[in-house]
Formats: sequence, structure tokens, C-alpha cells
Amino acid sequence: MQAIVYRLLHMTAAADNGYRDRLRGATGTAHVRLDTRFAQGLRTHAQYRTYVLGMQAFVANAERALACAMLGPAWRAWRDPARTQWLDDDLHAMQVPALAEGPAMTVGSDADAAGLFYVIEGSALGATQLLGDAQALGHGPGTGATFLSRHGGFGAGKRWRAFVADLERAAFGPADERQMLASAARAFACAEFEFHRADLAHQGVEGR
Repeated sequence: MQAIVYRLLHMTAAADNGYRDRLRGATGTAHVRLDTRFAQGLRTHAQYRTYVLGMQAFVANAERALACAMLGPAWRAWRDPARTQWLDDDLHAMQVPALAEGPAMTVGSDADAAGLFYVIEGSALGATQLLGDAQALGHGPGTGATFLSRHGGFGAGKRWRAFVADLERAAFGPADERQMLASAARAFACAEFEFHRADLAHQGVEGR
């Protein structure tokens, strides 16, 4: 899925943990599977509806988990901005009902949060590419592409670099690092599941 494309930038020579690279290595296969769902971008209205529907389910799930988590200051700050409302607005503009809540994600530590934020924040770089497709379909802020306009808008690259800097400053021990990698893998699995559900929901509507 192009919405989860990583042009990962190594930000600081002082950080030799390599968390970013380890996350990329641990989730590479899942990334490729998601990428194939929208390999040609969002060329049709059906593809766009499926994308927004699946993304709303994934982001809403993630933000519910993060809202309940007891996080340290560095990771608590990355809960903002909340993106679910942007996606809700897009679905409303397209008159598409949201999916029912799927299996709930959980975040139990800063390391869990770091893995999940890696997926969410990385998706903004792909969103910058998908925004043009949404605009070509007639969508914009307030008319079905509020999420892409804000999530992948001006400043997405700067925000990603700031996230990577925080990530590489983290002092996770071996157990915490394993939790971080597992959290990122679960986030990818959740996104894949929600896009599959969005496909099925769309097919159900089209088949009526």
C-alpha cells in the first residue's frame, strides 16, 4: 500500500541503536503485501472508498489503544493530532458508513507505542503521493480528502524526521526492542485485516 511507504531517514550519528532499520527489516514483508493492494495508486472511486474505509478502521483502532495507554512524555506527544475525525469526515462526505470495530489493538508500553507510531507516521510519506490521486477524483479538504490533505500535506517529511530522531534517542533494552518490533508487526497485520474488510464491504455494496 503506497500509504505506508517508507523513505526512512537516518537522523543522528549519536544514535547507534538502529531502531529504524530494525523496524524496517522486521516489517518489510508485511509492507510489501500492503503495497500491492494499491500498487497503481488510487485511480478509481471504488479504490479510493476502499482506502478511506480501511484506513479509518485502522487509525480509529490505533488511536483508541493509544488513548488508553500510559505513555512517557516523549511518546505521549505523538498521539497528536488525532486523525480519526478527518477520516470520519471523509466517509461522511462520500456517504460511506464506517466499518464496525474490529479486534482491538492494545498498547501497554512506550515500546509498543513506538512500534505503532512507526507505522502511522511512516504512512504520511505515502499519503503525500496518494493525495494527487484523490484530487484527480474530485476530492479535497472537506470533500472527501481531509485525511490525505492533512496527514500527507505540507510538513509530512519534517514530522517524519522528528519522529525518527525521537525513535533513535529511545533507550530500549532488548525486551523492549522485541516489544517494539512485535507492535509494528501487529499494526501492519491490523491494517491488512482492515483493508481486507473494506474490500469485502465494498464488494457487498457493489453486488446489491
